Amino acid sequence: MRTVFVSGLGREVSALGFGCASLGSIVSETQGLRALGYAFERGVSWYDVAPAYGDGEAEGIVGKFLSGRRDRVAICTKFGVPRPVVSPLMRLLRPVARGMAKALPRLSRMKASGSRIWNKDRLHAEQIEASVIESLRRLRTDYIDVLALDEPSPQDCTNEGILRELRRIVDKGYVRCVAIAGEPEAIIAGTRAPGVYKIAQLSDSPFSQTLARVKNALAGDANFFFITHGVFGLGAHERLSHLLVGDGGRLGALASQLAYGPPFMASEMLLDYAFATNPEGVVLASMFTQAHIDMNCVRATRPPRKDIGPFMQKFVIAATS
Repeated sequence: MRTVFVSGLGREVSALGFGCASLGSIVSETQGLRALGYAFERGVSWYDVAPAYGDGEAEGIVGKFLSGRRDRVAICTKFGVPRPVVSPLMRLLRPVARGMAKALPRLSRMKASGSRIWNKDRLHAEQIEASVIESLRRLRTDYIDVLALDEPSPQDCTNEGILRELRRIVDKGYVRCVAIAGEPEAIIAGTRAPGVYKIAQLSDSPFSQTLARVKNALAGDANFFFITHGVFGLGAHERLSHLLVGDGGRLGALASQLAYGPPFMASEMLLDYAFATNPEGVVLASMFTQAHIDMNCVRATRPPRKDIGPFMQKFVIAATS
């Protein structure tokens, strides 16, 4: 597994991160623990979770996984979206929901990737410490490697009360590093609070090229460590698959010249794009089957390809022309 250095933590982590958004809801605890353990054996050391993930169950499951492994993994959890209250009836219906998710994977992905609307009243400084303490309890640990503000507004990222509280929980040893997980506008606003935010997490794909736009906007103003996710989301996989077989297979033939081929051509190209555009950061993926983990780890083991970025530009042009 290729590793990258996180200066905010002073340590190396895997270039591939495990996204836990479905853990405990769409993915059962048993299946999830099996996948987390297998990914760890393959070298994955970055795990991304949040209080709201998996209908509020994900942090607790990750906490069980951490037993005996805590010093060898980095955990990023979040503050901002509250842990949901799930009724006993909904808990009973989870197996049915998992069956529907398997039968309708597209619907499942749409639900998981649904966008959120900024709520100026959602992030309150006085709630941060209580949220962190609850996360520590569920994760069964005494520190969190990275705490990210979850989908903050630009105003949240510069709010003096929030900044003061973030510094305080770092000083207390609850959290080792603070991040912004959200839209480009929020990340860019975070540069106005120097020294507080050291990590930025955002979605990116060949069709959005969000990371490139953020880097261009920052122009060296902030030295963020970037975490990207969603390279398969918002229809990117479907759009790329359609382009590869469209136009008489012309673009698919071009892709084959770079050693891409069926049956996983689109998936491999998207993964390689994600690693190439964020070569010094972490790429998150949700991966709960052994085959999926194996494929992702194979791509993460290789040096980032320098040819895939320019090549994918052709697909973006083809998709928008």
